[in-house]
Amino acid sequence: MIRAATPADAPAFHRVMMAVGMDPRSSWSRTRPEDVAWSLGQGGGFLAWDGERAVGCVGWRPDGPETLTLNKLATLPEVRGQGIGTALVRAVEEVAVRDGYARVLLAVSQYNLEVVPFYERLGYRVDEGAVYAHANPASAPPVVLVKEVR
Repeated sequence: MIRAATPADAPAFHRVMMAVGMDPRSSWSRTRPEDVAWSLGQGGGFLAWDGERAVGCVGWRPDGPETLTLNKLATLPEVRGQGIGTALVRAVEEVAVRDGYARVLLAVSQYNLEVVPFYERLGYRVDEGAVYAHANPASAPPVVLVKEVR
């Protein structure tokens, strides 16, 4: 089951993020529960649940009148291949359509490029001209992908 996440869900959201084993050079690995709570308050997010256990997460936030940025997508390794990641991405796309955004943008860490084909299968395309407004200046520049939803 997928449901909206609130800042109060930050500990569960953070546990899922940290369980994916991101490369320690990524700014992702330095994210704290309070960072997640702040981010959820700036936009929103969803958690996927298996009973009482959070097994997937995704966040989003507005970046201007045309762009909704998807971030923090993660699923626990043991539930991958079950469509949870796809369902979480689609939930963010539904928010974008509902709220009148023209596109969904996301950034992939240079240390996590193996996920790019997943997003491409969902209709996202690398856009070398797009800017990820929330890039961490201490990290390598991310690969930016965009999908038109309107």
